Amino acid sequence: MAEALVSRLRALFPMISEIVRVSGAPGASVGILHHGEVVLTQGFGFYDEKREAPDENTIYYLASLSKTLTASMVATLVERGKLEWTTPVSSVLPHFLHPDQKVQTRATIVDFLSMRSGLAPKNNVWNAEFGQATMGVDAVLPMVNSLEKLFELGEGFKYNNWGYAIADEIITMLSGEFSWGTALQKNIFEPLGMNRTITSNRSNLDNRAEPYQALSNFQPYHLKPRPQFEDGHIMQGAVGVQSSVADLLKYYNALLAAWDDQSQHGTTETSDNPLFQVPTLLQAHVDMFELPTGNENSYALGWARTELPAPLGSIGLNPTYVPEMPIVGKTLPKPKLCLWHQGSNMCALNFVALLPDSRTAVIVLTNGLANNDVADWVGQLLLQSILEDPEPVNYLELAKLSARNSNARWPRIKEDLEKERTPGTTPLPLPAYVGQFHNKVKTFKLEFQLHDSHLQLCFQGNHEFWYSMEHYENDVFTWVLTRDENVLRGRFPVTWRAFYKIRFQRGADQKIDSLIWEHDGAYDAGEVFYRLDDNVEKL
Repeated sequence: MAEALVSRLRALFPMISEIVRVSGAPGASVGILHHGEVVLTQGFGFYDEKREAPDENTIYYLASLSKTLTASMVATLVERGKLEWTTPVSSVLPHFLHPDQKVQTRATIVDFLSMRSGLAPKNNVWNAEFGQATMGVDAVLPMVNSLEKLFELGEGFKYNNWGYAIADEIITMLSGEFSWGTALQKNIFEPLGMNRTITSNRSNLDNRAEPYQALSNFQPYHLKPRPQFEDGHIMQGAVGVQSSVADLLKYYNALLAAWDDQSQHGTTETSDNPLFQVPTLLQAHVDMFELPTGNENSYALGWARTELPAPLGSIGLNPTYVPEMPIVGKTLPKPKLCLWHQGSNMCALNFVALLPDSRTAVIVLTNGLANNDVADWVGQLLLQSILEDPEPVNYLELAKLSARNSNARWPRIKEDLEKERTPGTTPLPLPAYVGQFHNKVKTFKLEFQLHDSHLQLCFQGNHEFWYSMEHYENDVFTWVLTRDENVLRGRFPVTWRAFYKIRFQRGADQKIDSLIWEHDGAYDAGEVFYRLDDNVEKL
C-alpha cells in the first residue's frame, strides 16, 4: 500500500512544480507521514539567490505553524503545575488590564490560544517593511489591553495572533528559562531531535531559505534584510519558529502518537514523548463557520479541526481569490477528522494537515509570499491523492485562477476609492496635517511631513520608507500602492481600500488634533491616533 501511495504522490511532482511556478513562489519542500512512517520528502524550485534546490532539511520561516509549538509549551507548563488551563491570565500577568471586565477577570490561556477572546486582531501594526518588528515585546500587554471587543468572551471565533503573544509572555515568566525560544528549545526541540529548528536569525546553520515575494509578473523578488520573526521580538509565539520538513515530521509524529496514547489511557503524558496534555491541545474549543454538511469545523489550540468532506484553507488567502473553495474528500463514505493549519507572513506560505486515523501528516513549506496561497493548493493536492479521490480537483487551474485574481485586486483599490469619493472638496493648507500621531497606548505612531509640496506618511518613525499621499476628500488622504510597490517595500499585501485612507479630524478649534486609520479589517470603526505637539499628548 505504501508503494502505491508513493507512486501516486511522485506522479504529482510535475504538477506541483508548475503550481509553484505559476503562483510566483521560488521554492517549496513537502513531506508525507503515513501510518507513522515518513514515506516521501521532496523539494521544488529554489531557496536562495544561487537557485539551489531545497530539500527536507531546508529551514523555512513557519509563520503560524509556530502556534502549535507555543501551545505545546504551554501544555508543558500545565503538566508541571505552573498554571491550569482555567487560570485567569490576569492572575499570571499583573499588567494584563483589559477594560472589558469579563475579559479581565475570566479570560484564560485557552480563550486566547483558541481564538475565542472576542478581541480585534490588529494584525497590521506589529511588523513593518521587510518583516522588521515595529515594537518590542514590552508592547504586548499594552497592545492587548487596547484591543477593541468584537464580541463577548467565548462566544465566537476570530483569528487573532495576540493570544500567542500573551502565551509567550506566560512561557517566559513561568518556564524558568531565559526566553520563549530557549523554553521551546529545551523542552520540545532537543527531546525530539529537531536539530534544524531555531528561533533566531543569528544561526550558522546552512541550507536556510531566503525570503521572497511575487511581483505582478509572477517572478519572485528577493527580499533583504531577513525579517525579524524570532526570539526576543514581538509575536514570537505566534510566528517566530523556523524549521524544516524533516524536523516537523518528527514533531507531528510525536503529537499524533501522544494524542492516541493519552486519549486511549486517559492520561496527560506518554512515555518517552515530551508532549503533554495533548487531548486538551487538540480538542475542539470553539466553533468556526458552519459547514453545509453539518460536519465539525472548529478550532483547537493552534489547530483547525474539520471533518471531511469539507472545504479547507479558511485561515489562508485563497478563499478571497476564488469563487468557492473545493471540497476535500468529497467521496469519503463517512466523516474523517482532519487537523490542519496554514501559515503566512510577508515571505512565507505554509500548510499542514493531519489525518489522525491513519497517523498521516502532509507538510508544505515555501519561502515566498506568492500571488496566491500556493502551499494551500499543493497541500490539498497531496491530500486528494492520499484520499484517492476518484473525482480529482484540478489544483493547477485553481492556482492559475487565484494568482490572476490576486493580481487584479490591486488596481481595483484606486478604482473603488474613486467611485466613493466626494468631488470638489478642498483640504486645509497641507502644513496643518504635518506632525506625529500616536495610538492611545503610545506603542505605534504615524508621522506626516511635507516633501516638494506633497504630504508624505511613514510608520513608527522609519524615515527610510515614506509613502506619498493624495488628497481624497475633505480631510481625508490616501496612500495607495501597486502590488509591485508593495513588494519592493517588503510589506504584507493588504487590498481592502479603507486601509489606504487616513481620515484626519479637527478639534473644537478647527485644528487637526487626531486621525482615524482602519488598519484592522475586522473593526470597521478604525483606530484613533492622537496628535503630539511638543511632546504633550492631546487626549
